[in-house]
Amino acid sequence: MTSGPYVAALEGPCCAGKTTLAFALLQSLPGVTVAFAKCYADHVGGGQFLPRQEARSVEERERALHRLLAVEADRLAQLPSGVDLILADRSVHTMLAHSYALERMTGIGLLAPSQRLLGESPIPAWPDLVVYLDLPQTAVDERNHGKFPADSIYIDPSFNAAVRSYFLRLAGLEPSRVAWLDATLDPAELAQLTRTRLRPMVTHRPIQGTA
Repeated sequence: MTSGPYVAALEGPCCAGKTTLAFALLQSLPGVTVAFAKCYADHVGGGQFLPRQEARSVEERERALHRLLAVEADRLAQLPSGVDLILADRSVHTMLAHSYALERMTGIGLLAPSQRLLGESPIPAWPDLVVYLDLPQTAVDERNHGKFPADSIYIDPSFNAAVRSYFLRLAGLEPSRVAWLDATLDPAELAQLTRTRLRPMVTHRPIQGTA
């Protein structure tokens, strides 16, 4: 019996090119069966259907996380079975990174309760690899083109800097599980760099019960 599919999460600020990278990978991994999990906002039909980020208490943040977990469960349930690789546009680490960022911005202790809640839940697909697309704030602003209003937390420099800090910490703790890529590179080069990290991991997926 084989283990479950390999899970690779595409992370980074809004406008970093996560969806573009996912579509490029879907077309350029011959011999690997791939399923794509849309980002949470796209899965529910728009960010307006997601809980607001700006929590004013631990309880409010936990309510938001429970709603996001329901979205996570639904997007995973709709994926085909028997695939080698799940490409996830954002992951449980997005939820943790946002809790970390909100804690830094508000001073409310949100990260530890979020870690406990998500760590105890059977729902999230914890990624085997996080591909972080690092994009400077100036490039976020240039690429936005009105997609997010000026007062949106998703293009707030302090919020994005704190989210980036979360992933830097993750890369320090688990360097083999984080691929840190420059999102200003040409999309074809980004796809090639990601394929280089993915292919040996997917093609050498272990068999349960074997050494």
